[in-house]
Amino acid sequence: MNDIANKYNERELNTFASKEWPKVLNFLKNRFGIEEDYSKDIFQESFIILYTNIQSGKLHEMTASLSTYFTSICKNKALEFLRGSSRSVNVDSEMSFSLMDGEFQTEKIEALLALDEGNSALEAQKEELVQSIVKDLPSPCNELLWGFYRDNLSMKSLADMFNYSSENSVKVTKHRCCQKFRVRYNELCNKLF
Repeated sequence: MNDIANKYNERELNTFASKEWPKVLNFLKNRFGIEEDYSKDIFQESFIILYTNIQSGKLHEMTASLSTYFTSICKNKALEFLRGSSRSVNVDSEMSFSLMDGEFQTEKIEALLALDEGNSALEAQKEELVQSIVKDLPSPCNELLWGFYRDNLSMKSLADMFNYSSENSVKVTKHRCCQKFRVRYNELCNKLF
């Protein structure tokens, strides 16, 4: 038996699962907009994969924490679920429409574009649509979203740049801006696609 398997016996894995469930539920809901029933399925499937990998010795030399590794399994299962169900994705803080140097980072908008994989013309239209919506949002939304997603600025940097009283003020404003973006994006997607 390997070191990881020795470290995580059945009782410890059950404790680990109990601690991870609220985090994973929150992660799947906020990042992907997945309902609790589907999140339970994703969690269970991911946990089976984790357990199998532990027992088979695949995690002998892990470079991340078990929690981080498990969350990545959940993320991959969530993306599979979204691709399989052709559901739209909840655009939110850490995932949304990340921009770097004016171009989208594929890994950050993977879920957004998962609606019609393989259709590069449609994906290009969606990317242009996202860029257009952000540019057309009123101030301070366009500046905050560009700063956070394209320029990868921290909440602290944005608070300093735009004279907000705290990072929490920026988070609240950015969340509201993401909601405006989401509404506009869904309206346009329904018309265009």
